[in-house]
Amino acid sequence: MDIRLALMTGTPIPVPSCQLTINQPTIKEIGMIGEKEFFTGAQCLCIEKSMYIQDENVLSNTSNFQIFMTIMSERQEVEKKNNVLAVLKLLFPNHKVMFTPRAVLLKCNEENIMIDENNFEDLQEVFQQIFCLSAAGQQAFNPANDAAKKIADKLMRARQRVAAQKQAEGGDGSVFAQYLSVLSVGLHFPLQQVAELTMYQMYDLMERYSLYTN
Repeated sequence: MDIRLALMTGTPIPVPSCQLTINQPTIKEIGMIGEKEFFTGAQCLCIEKSMYIQDENVLSNTSNFQIFMTIMSERQEVEKKNNVLAVLKLLFPNHKVMFTPRAVLLKCNEENIMIDENNFEDLQEVFQQIFCLSAAGQQAFNPANDAAKKIADKLMRARQRVAAQKQAEGGDGSVFAQYLSVLSVGLHFPLQQVAELTMYQMYDLMERYSLYTN
């Protein structure tokens, strides 16, 4: 399914295989849970097993969902779990989100929808596009053979370490706040109007505006 127009217009995105519709959170909604917390939760939801497992035999018998659930079940990762819950509530505002030992349960009225090994990666494909992680994540490398894949994995692990270090140091300020300011002044839009943009819309406008000014 081509969701590029849905991403640009900010409409909810259906995922038929999961019987779910994903809400694209606005920057204003993200501000309710905090930018750092949002990115932590988003990165957990878009977790890629190859960044954690190097052994090819183990890799082939492990899924992204298994790695995700392992992290969610660890006591020392309670903060990450809370961030994931906060992001899921933005993505599925009409559902109550609960974790079970083997699945994530989304409950709306009398309807229960299970996110598990069978449909998690379908959701991940959409999450990556909503969170604008596709270009900067695993798709940034397209290894042609095993040797190239090892190099790509090494580079991606290095990226993760740098990102984790920046996160631990509190980052370099709010990226979203900077983008809001630039777009509001540059495009002569009221700040509150710009705050209603989604991530995809904001990043696209920033790219177009940068090309225009250059």
